[in-house]
Amino acid sequence: MTESLPQAFRGLLEPQAYPHEIDAVELVTTHISWVLLAGEYAYKIKRPVRYAFIDLTSPQRRRFLCEEELRLNRRFAPELYIDVCRIVAAGGAARFEAVGPARAGSGSDEEGVLDYAVRMRRFSRAEELDRLLDGERIEPHELEMFGRELAQLHALLPAAPAAEVWGTAEVVWAQILRNLLECADAAAVFGSRREIMALRHPLQAKLAASESSLAARREDGRIRECHGDLHSRNIVRLRGRLVAFDCLEYEPAMRWIDTADEIAFLTSDLQARARPLHAHAFRGGYLTESGDYQACRVLHLYEAHRALVRAKVAALSVVRQAESGASDGLREEHSRLVRFAAGALSPKTPRLLLMSGLSGSGKTWLARQIAGRLSAVHIRSDVERKRLAGLREHAQSHSRLGGDLYTAEASAIVYEDLAHAADDVLSGDIPVIVDATFLERAQRARFAQLAVAHGVPLHLLVCEAPESVLRAG
Repeated sequence: MTESLPQAFRGLLEPQAYPHEIDAVELVTTHISWVLLAGEYAYKIKRPVRYAFIDLTSPQRRRFLCEEELRLNRRFAPELYIDVCRIVAAGGAARFEAVGPARAGSGSDEEGVLDYAVRMRRFSRAEELDRLLDGERIEPHELEMFGRELAQLHALLPAAPAAEVWGTAEVVWAQILRNLLECADAAAVFGSRREIMALRHPLQAKLAASESSLAARREDGRIRECHGDLHSRNIVRLRGRLVAFDCLEYEPAMRWIDTADEIAFLTSDLQARARPLHAHAFRGGYLTESGDYQACRVLHLYEAHRALVRAKVAALSVVRQAESGASDGLREEHSRLVRFAAGALSPKTPRLLLMSGLSGSGKTWLARQIAGRLSAVHIRSDVERKRLAGLREHAQSHSRLGGDLYTAEASAIVYEDLAHAADDVLSGDIPVIVDATFLERAQRARFAQLAVAHGVPLHLLVCEAPESVLRAG
């Protein structure tokens, strides 16, 4: 969008309006913001607009949302979000106040204040995840690390209070079906409304099948104050690591969501972009770090929903795009997102693989290779054994074989925990690889029963190596 600043703010286009030295100012206009790029900083001003999803016509509301944007985004990207600063009138022109952040209060403290802005550090747009993917300049392991860090961050976020309705099965049902109808209406611009409405029945069926899981996840505290808009255009690589930015600040119900919904936003985006290995790496990093394998029960539901959210945005963007030829790219994006949503809702037959072998036999290395090819969740006994003991994956347990964490009783608990995790994954129609020694028949029999219960094929892969190799490992 190229809309210019209103007359009262025109002074902000001059270098002298800033409390730091700059050569020039660049203006970028979005549907809700004016962004002023000035030297090493970016200043985001809320536009006084009203849409169905947001009302920014009140100065008090604009200030509040600036403060919310700062609060929410500092959790994910403290290195990017600096403060909320005031726009004041000085010498007959607008300028940014030299001191910040914005102070609470009223009266004389607010005299001469025209508005507020969020001040951020600028970054190279070439390092945004969508551009990295398009240019094939990012490896899957970077998404794995991002998934691990996101899981650590999610663990620190507040859970929804019991008195709130956020994340209840009824609310999720209503939100998903409302989005479907909005997506269908928006798709009229492409003449594909009927294609969207054809997804209503499978979407309702998936919701009905997921109702108990949705309720259980809310009961377990999985509804948290998340990012709310976690797709590849809101992630950037900074100093070698991926960082999420631009949280959804204006509607609490859109960010107080299931953490599974949050990760589904990015996995659906990556898969719709034909980057299955990146999606697999991100999901694997998140699940291994969090241990939240229960998320798999609702992942396909949320992936379909998030793909339709992005398809709706693409269709609505056509109306706002004035540039000739822009609609062709949006049509293609809309089409691939709708196809992905249909695929996420379609029936699937996953499989259960057991990797058996002693430590050092290469079973974990082989499991990783197979998991990537099958897009399977890889569950490792050594990781889950430590998790049950309250230890991180790479922590030293100082346990001897047959003692402490490796007693017969402890091992029985571990294998039962592995079975529960595998049950969660298979219940979501996702392939799973369970990586353990599986030396005892009873251990294998438990998973054979699980495969029968789910009606899925079971594969046992036994890894062997010479004793010298096992000792070296």
